[in-house]
Amino acid sequence: MTGEGRRRRWRARAPQSLRGRVVLAFALSASLVSFLLAVVMYTAGTDYVRSHPGESATRLSHVLIIAVLAATGVGAAVGVWVSRRVLEPLGRISGTAARIAAGDLNTRLPRSDDHDLSPTVDAFNSMVDSLQRRIERERRLVGDVSHELRTPLTTLVTSVGVLQRHADDMPERSRRALGLVADELEHLRSTLDDMLALARVEAGVYVGDAEPLSVASLLRYTLEGRKHAAGLLTVTEDVVISGRKLELERALANLFDNAVRHGGGLTGVTVRRARGEAIIVVDDLGPGVPEAERERIFERFATVGAGRRTATGTGIGLALVAETVAAHGGTVDCADRPGGGARFIVRLPVCEQPGE
Repeated sequence: MTGEGRRRRWRARAPQSLRGRVVLAFALSASLVSFLLAVVMYTAGTDYVRSHPGESATRLSHVLIIAVLAATGVGAAVGVWVSRRVLEPLGRISGTAARIAAGDLNTRLPRSDDHDLSPTVDAFNSMVDSLQRRIERERRLVGDVSHELRTPLTTLVTSVGVLQRHADDMPERSRRALGLVADELEHLRSTLDDMLALARVEAGVYVGDAEPLSVASLLRYTLEGRKHAAGLLTVTEDVVISGRKLELERALANLFDNAVRHGGGLTGVTVRRARGEAIIVVDDLGPGVPEAERERIFERFATVGAGRRTATGTGIGLALVAETVAAHGGTVDCADRPGGGARFIVRLPVCEQPGE
């Protein structure tokens, strides 16, 4: 085996963590030093035993072995202490990064007097500043686009509504054309609403604050608002979650609309609690979703070979569902429904106490 191959095998067997490497280095150094000292002491001790036949060479060997082991243990303990001190700044960086990822963009690392650590701290804080400025620009863009597009669209919808009131006075071809324009305007309005809602969620612009919500009550309200039968809901156990009602209501409504438009109809909605999570299951009667497409359907404007996309949808409803659920700390998945059809499973963290 070549020298490079031996080095690769050694790196593969060596500890992969920084703390493990420091501890191993200290332990090996201490054991090497103690071994060399033991060799010297053993040589001197052997000469002493030879000149004093009454002394035991075995006892001397045991003492030296114990000294080597003790030195190795002390070296490992010192390595643990040093590694904790060395890795402490990395722990602060990882904790700060976790808080920023959770949405607290005002968090920064405190400045360090360490000349080796200071460049890393400054670069990290500069990165977060740049990220915060970018998010603020996106938030302003969302507001500007919302205002600029909604105003002319509202004017068009109002104008078409006025024309529809006089549709009986129009020729047949004009009435059909007016109906097509009205349908396309409604589709455009739905698409714009979904796109703006998705942009707000991605940019962290939330409507209202999180509050304790009963999942069963939220589902009943949403089913009633979409003109679905209340008997579709099965509550195994009501669960309280912390969330923003308008956003969750819109996400659930998109799941119900998806079942109607692309899944052959909504067959049932179930809510239960499992392992500290609220589980919401939405079933439909459609052809189901191929396993290879079950992650891609949550992308905006995704198309599925099974025919679940139709011209009546905006193409971003499920993307909005996924982003909204993720913003609430949950997940959404697609699976097969027993007996045929698709099953969408939403998992949201439980609010243990209503006051949390």
